Amino acid sequence: MITIKNILVPTDCSELSVKATKYAIKFAKQFNAQLTLLLVTATEPLAVLNDYGYFSPELHQKLVVESSRRAEAQLKEFWDTIGKSDVPAQLVNVKGDPFAEIVRYANEKEVDIIIMGTRGHTGLKHVLMGSVAEKVVRYSPQPVLIVKHKDYTVDIDSDE
Repeated sequence: MITIKNILVPTDCSELSVKATKYAIKFAKQFNAQLTLLLVTATEPLAVLNDYGYFSPELHQKLVVESSRRAEAQLKEFWDTIGKSDVPAQLVNVKGDPFAEIVRYANEKEVDIIIMGTRGHTGLKHVLMGSVAEKVVRYSPQPVLIVKHKDYTVDIDSDE
């Protein structure tokens, strides 16, 4: 029998992530599992100049801290928009490359399944942008459930 005790939901706090999060809540209820929402914010080198035109490490650090606070607030607001749920969730914000941080976190925290959404890009746009979800599916040792947004589903009964 499959045992799922720890579910990871990587999110970008977008409307597209809501459906995957709701799937994860259902899984958490079914398996009585721990639910973790993970927001990965990109780390970009900030060249912060003070009033005199010099690099300011103090201002840089202040901006990094403020960025982290905004990301944490964004994640909490996202969780609150999901609505009342009797499933508690751990909200985690980390900095780094989204794909790498998702896989790293899943391995370190012994996640049993990753449930995430995808934007459904196709063609040239997909090739140029890459896909975090695709990389996670490809390289994660844990099973990954991809939840597509309703706009990207195909009517299988259609003749098109």
